[in-house]
Amino acid sequence: MTRFDTATAVTPTAEGRYAADLDPGYLIGKAMNGGYLMAVMQRAALAASPHPHAVSSSFHFLRPAGPGPAEVEATVLKSGRTVTTVRLDLRQGDTLAVTGTIATGTMDGAAQPEYTVAPPAVPPIGECRRYDPRIAARAASSGEPTEEQYAQATKDVADFTGRVAQYYSEDTWRRFRGADPEPVPELLGHVHLAEEDGDPVPADTALFLPLAVDALPPVVTVFGTWRWAPTVELTWHMRAVPEPGPLVFRSRADVVSDGWFDETVDLWDVKGRLVAQSRQLARGGR
Repeated sequence: MTRFDTATAVTPTAEGRYAADLDPGYLIGKAMNGGYLMAVMQRAALAASPHPHAVSSSFHFLRPAGPGPAEVEATVLKSGRTVTTVRLDLRQGDTLAVTGTIATGTMDGAAQPEYTVAPPAVPPIGECRRYDPRIAARAASSGEPTEEQYAQATKDVADFTGRVAQYYSEDTWRRFRGADPEPVPELLGHVHLAEEDGDPVPADTALFLPLAVDALPPVVTVFGTWRWAPTVELTWHMRAVPEPGPLVFRSRADVVSDGWFDETVDLWDVKGRLVAQSRQLARGGR
C-alpha cells in the first residue's frame, strides 16, 4: 500500500458513513488541499457504489478542513446498471467542510476515442523544472527572499510537493519567476504521485485524478499572486482510464476579474489520451 492509499483510505462505521484520517502531508499552509479532500470523498463514493470509476464529480468547498479525523457521509441518490449517483458530505466534528456529488460508472480501459484533443507540446520531464518553493518566496518578496520568507514558503508546501511531484515547462517557469513581461495565465508540465524516495507511485492512477486536477498552484500565480486562492466550486470529469505513470497537464484561465478567476485543467496519460477535465471557480489570492 502506498502512502497515498493510506492517506485517502476510508473505513465504514455505519450505513453510509465512513471515517477518514486527513493526512497533514497534504496541507497547503493551514488548510487541506481541495483535491486531496475530493480523493478521500471519492473513496467513500466508490465504496458505496457497485461501479469502480468516478466519471463525473462536482464539489462545493464551504470551509477549510484541517488534518485529523473526519467523517464522510455517502448517500446513494440513484443506483443503476450504468450510473450510480452518490451525494457526499465531509465533516470535521459539527462543521461541514465540503459537499458534493459523484456519478460513478464502469469505463472500458481499452476504449478508443472517435475524436479527442491532442496533448500540448510539453517537453519530457527531464527537460522540465521541478517545483521549488523558493519561486513562491521570491514572488512574495518582489526580489530575493529573506531566510524567513523562504522558510515559510517551504513550510507551507514542502510536504505536499514531496507527495505530488510537479514539473514545469521553461515557459511556465519564466512566468512563475516574473520574467515574462506579458504573462499568459497558462501552466504546462507533468505531475505524478511520489513516494518518499521521489519515485513515481505504482498506484491506480484513476484514484489520483481528483488530486491531480487541483494539485497545481493557482493559474493566477503567473501575475505574481502567490497567495491562498480558495476554490468555491470544482467540477471534473474522468474521460478515460489512465495508464500508470506521470500525467501531462495544461492549466489555464479565461477570465480574471473582480477578485474571481476560473481555472480549467486537462490531463493526458503516458499514451497521450485525455483522461480528465476540470473546471473551477475560485477567489483571487488573499
